[in-house]
This record gives sequence, C-alpha cells and structure tokens, in this order.
Amino acid sequence: MLNLCQIIKDDLQVFFDIPFDVKERIEYQDPVFVISPHNELDELFQVKIFLRQKIRLIVEIEPQKYSAAMMESINNIDPGKRQVFLGYVKEIQSKGAKIEFFVNKQLRDIRLDEIWNEHWNVFRIRATQIVEERMTEEQESALMREWSRLSVGLLLSLLEVENISETRHSEGKIYQVIQNRYERNPINRELCLSANGYCCKICGFDFEKVYGALGREFIHVHHIEMVSSFGGEYYLDPAEDMIPVCPNCHAMLHRENPPIMPDKLKEIVEYHRAIKGDKS
Repeated sequence: MLNLCQIIKDDLQVFFDIPFDVKERIEYQDPVFVISPHNELDELFQVKIFLRQKIRLIVEIEPQKYSAAMMESINNIDPGKRQVFLGYVKEIQSKGAKIEFFVNKQLRDIRLDEIWNEHWNVFRIRATQIVEERMTEEQESALMREWSRLSVGLLLSLLEVENISETRHSEGKIYQVIQNRYERNPINRELCLSANGYCCKICGFDFEKVYGALGREFIHVHHIEMVSSFGGEYYLDPAEDMIPVCPNCHAMLHRENPPIMPDKLKEIVEYHRAIKGDKS
C-alpha cells in the first residue's frame, strides 16, 4: 500500500494540530500501524490499528510505559471531558463496532459513574468491526484514516489539549472566546464531523463534489447555541451541539448577535431558492 503510514500521520496532524509518530510493523502477515502523539519519553498513549486477514478491523489503545502523569490527569477529569469521551464511544458504536474497556485489568461498563470514581492505574480499550466486503486500496486507506482519527480523538478527549483562558476579556467577550474555542477545538471538531459528515447542514454544499480531492473533508463547524444562553455549568456534546456549515452559511449565521439559529437560516435559504425557482 502506497505510504499509508505517512498518510495516517499527515491526516492526524492536520485534524488535531499536534505532532504524531506513526510506525508500521508486521504481525501475523498483517500490517499494523502504531500511533502515538509525539513525545520522547513514552508518557502518553498508544493506538494500534490493523485489518486482520482483511476481514476484521481491530483497534487497541493502551497507556505508554511512563504514563503516570497522563493517568493522574484522567483520574481528575471534569464531567465535560467525560461527556465528550462518551460521545466518541457512542459514535464508534454507531458504526457497528464492538468496544470493550478494561480498567485495572477488569472488563467494565464505562458508562457507569462508579467506574469514573475509581482510581485508574491502567486501562486498555479494544474495538472491533467486521469488514463485510472486499475493499479497494483507496477504501482501505479511508477506513484506516477514519478509525485512526476516532481512536486518537477518543483518548485526546480526556486530556488537556487546549487551554481556554478567560482572564483578559470582559464577561461578554468571555462567552465569545469560549464559543470560538469550542468550534476550533480539534477534538470537538472531529467528533462533530464524524457524526454529521462534511456537507453543509444549511445549504447542502459539498466541497468534494465541486472541487474534487481539493475539497475533500473541508468544512467549518458551528456551535448551535450561544454559550451564554445556558447559564451555570454546560457540558458540550459536539455531535449534537455543533454542526458542519460552509463558510458562506457560517458568515450569515454570525450576521446577527446572537447568531441566527441554523433552522431559521435554512428556512431563509429554502425560501429564496423557491423564489428563484418560480422566476425561472
């Protein structure tokens, strides 16, 4: 296969905006891709992804050898990060995959609060999906890229990838900064797009159909509600609270303050399309 190792690496670095190490090795005659965020001391996590005999996709995720600091971070995550993590779990399951969680070497139901109240010394995650049809090289590459992003996003959702600072802004500005950060956060963005696709949810524009490979997987994402409208604690669900939109529709959403609701803008688009159709 043409340099799939490099393709996966480049793909992850574009999506998550951090450096990755991706290595390829052979196990039982199958190529295995070993992925980790770049770190010289093996302090984070490792993802193994491979197709067993071309019929079963297998993903295995474990901490690296010296990951005590990462484990401490996971043991102290806030409910918002937990919700995004479970959003990734839900998205993986929606693709027909079986996913298993081993916490402290015991198979556990990760949805239970009691699991998160325990102290994690070690974990292992394993996901499997049956591939029903023989794939072309291009389809196999797309599958490996998709699952690499999902697997990496799953773990990054538990870690501090981006710090949100509110100290230099007025109260009103804080909400806008947080909202923008929600939209730009690569972990939220990946989950939103994995769940909702790459077509604009307002006008239906598909960049790949118009621009071919150049437009593949290009789209903006938009936070549907103003953060300030929730009050108190608010835990983001990227799959439900964010939608893919083209840059034009994104700009129109923000023509008003607070932003126009997507359903309202969609009605405006459809109304003017109907008028244009009547005149023609």
